[in-house]
Amino acid sequence: MNILSSFLVAVGLSMDNLAVTVSAGCSRSTHNCGRLIIQVSVLFALMHFVMFAVGFESGTWVHASRTLGAWIAFAILVFIGLRMIKNAFGPGEEVSCPIFTSLKTQLALAVATSLDALFVGAGLALAGAPFWQTQAALVVCVFLTSLCGFYLGHYLGKKFGRNMEITGGAVLMLLGIKVLLEGIGIW
Repeated sequence: MNILSSFLVAVGLSMDNLAVTVSAGCSRSTHNCGRLIIQVSVLFALMHFVMFAVGFESGTWVHASRTLGAWIAFAILVFIGLRMIKNAFGPGEEVSCPIFTSLKTQLALAVATSLDALFVGAGLALAGAPFWQTQAALVVCVFLTSLCGFYLGHYLGKKFGRNMEITGGAVLMLLGIKVLLEGIGIW
């Protein structure tokens, strides 16, 4: 596996993460929260690092738990998506970050977006892929897509307002359904 292959794996694994952060950025609750955006980006990158490493080390047994992980990610993403939609119908502009300031919510989203890294890590271990090369590409891609996702979502949220926040919540819920369908082998 060459550097380009490692980079493509990393980009592929960071797409769920990008969707979540664009959706979160659309929320009025994340506007003017630069420190929070950095914190979540670092947390997402760290969780991908850990999940990929655990998957790489554990090899085959991880594939048996894929269905359970899909249900967990589904529940987390649908719950957060519903909260975003509910928040969209709340009072006007907010200056705080109620949905994403909770460390519990941040961790739940980090776990939900990084479950694929666990399974890909296990698969790449079985294929004899280079660990550190892929790990470095993954962490950089996840961090950058998180930052870009929040700012892109923020721009879209300001431009299109409440409709974008509702769309962001719906995207999270659809992403949860996609993860579930993949995990149970339908998609």
